[in-house]
Amino acid sequence: MPNKPRIKLIDALRGLAISGILLLHHIEHFDFYVKPDYTIKWLVKADQWIWNTLFDLVSGKAFALFSLLFGISFWIIHENHKERNQEYFYRHFWRMIILMLIGGIHLIFFRGDILIMYALLGFPLIFSKYLGNKSLITIAVILLVNPLYVYNLITYVMNWDVYDFRVAYPEIKIEDVLKAGTFKEVLKMNFMSGYLITLIWSWNVGRFFTILGLFYLGVLFRKTKFLTEGSIKVWYKIVVISILFVSFFSFLNFVWIPQITDSNTLQLMKSMIDTYAKLSLMFLFLSVIVILWRHNSGEVWITQFINFGRMGLTNYVLMSIIGSVLYYNWGFGLYASCGSLFSLIIGLACLWGQMLFSSWWLHKYDQGPLEKVWRKLTWRKVK
Repeated sequence: MPNKPRIKLIDALRGLAISGILLLHHIEHFDFYVKPDYTIKWLVKADQWIWNTLFDLVSGKAFALFSLLFGISFWIIHENHKERNQEYFYRHFWRMIILMLIGGIHLIFFRGDILIMYALLGFPLIFSKYLGNKSLITIAVILLVNPLYVYNLITYVMNWDVYDFRVAYPEIKIEDVLKAGTFKEVLKMNFMSGYLITLIWSWNVGRFFTILGLFYLGVLFRKTKFLTEGSIKVWYKIVVISILFVSFFSFLNFVWIPQITDSNTLQLMKSMIDTYAKLSLMFLFLSVIVILWRHNSGEVWITQFINFGRMGLTNYVLMSIIGSVLYYNWGFGLYASCGSLFSLIIGLACLWGQMLFSSWWLHKYDQGPLEKVWRKLTWRKVK
């Protein structure tokens, strides 16, 4: 049976999400938060404006969209193999193990890898095929609301002792290693403690719940074909609801949060509001794009990201290899001379280059290199 035509909207959204992650990682110097000490006032202001603007537009939203699409992609694969009468249950676990191995290769260059975490949280996705739509939406909402946040909010309102579920970070000076370390030293740091810090940070800001919740929501979106065939009126309603939620959480952030005097409680509540606000903005951006896409039959600007999104796994790993070579000490060490403005320019150039590479590659081959490896290994026959 021939492969089904790809859903271009999903590829375009994935490409858009990864491009946002790429640009944000560039101004962060790939988790290397050291900037040159400029004395030119306009450059300092430009750097700060770019930093704030890009974080407001991208941080937490691109990652959330990427997670939602992971769930959608899982269900597409499940559907395709069900139609071919191919068993996918055990293959899914093997597929996630392969993704973990690819994440391990990615970790050589960048301690902020998300593929290993996606693979671990992707294991239980296979059980979604036994769940009805109501169960899927219930699980997704519970996870996205985050039971720990609800518990903290209740204890705060009831004036009980607020329990801090966050985990302490190990004492390691990552910046010192990235400033002076060799490739071997950075690699050792990434595997020994760097990735552990990434996992702890993800837990502390609630990303484990958010990722899994978006996975299940993505399954529901694809199962009901809501993204591509759902009522356009509902998407307009999502726009309105998202705007209301964004406004509400912004209000809380500026009015309620400053009233909290205990520093520990302040951090917990601020993290909660920040997570909800970013999710609301992601749904706002998504709904606007879906509406524009559906009204214009796909003839919209984000089609430029289709090929980039088709090679999402390859481009995600490639951007970190390029970024670590550019900014870390063992490479060109550009962290010492590039602030947010110059890093953004470099990021845009890298994005453009990777988009050209994606189009060239897909003109010659049907899949990206890592996508091909992932697929081949997943369906490798075991004698």
